[in-house]
Amino acid sequence: FTTKSIQQSTPISGVSNTVSVTLAPNLDISASATVTISGLADSQTATSTLSVVSTSNILGDSGVWAGGSTGSLVLTVATGGLAKDQTCVVTFVLTNKATENTSPTVNVAAAIQDTGAIVLATMSKPGTALYGVVNGADPLTVVVPEFTTKSIQQSTPISGVSNTLTVTLTANYALAIGSNVTI
Repeated sequence: FTTKSIQQSTPISGVSNTVSVTLAPNLDISASATVTISGLADSQTATSTLSVVSTSNILGDSGVWAGGSTGSLVLTVATGGLAKDQTCVVTFVLTNKATENTSPTVNVAAAIQDTGAIVLATMSKPGTALYGVVNGADPLTVVVPEFTTKSIQQSTPISGVSNTLTVTLTANYALAIGSNVTI
């Protein structure tokens, strides 16, 4: 694959996360060939079949998911195949772990009927922040949102006078405009 990249929609723990994979082969891949994305073992997704959306349905509308220690998704190339240098984007939803996680190494390979294989290769990750989380766009990077700084002070302990309370909060995740913080 001349293009083999992967990224995610959210680094929040325990939520549904849309993973996007972009692939472009350096040769024609015939129908019925399989493309395997592996290394996504750090997800809580338990199902054996994943719904997928792919460019022009080239990689079908579902794939075989093996969670656990392999975290692999096997996709079958549809009728018409995947042409040399044709870019195909495929998306699917995984459930992030409930605990913090660093993005694993994710690989891609293909088994092509009658012509061999595209050998296992590491996919590129964006390495960019998402919602203020370092490398948050990298697949299965997970943070548990929390306030890392949380303090409150008063201006005076004297009864019967105005007392200004000062609250200091620092989140490990960028809160969107309109988010509610309850004290």
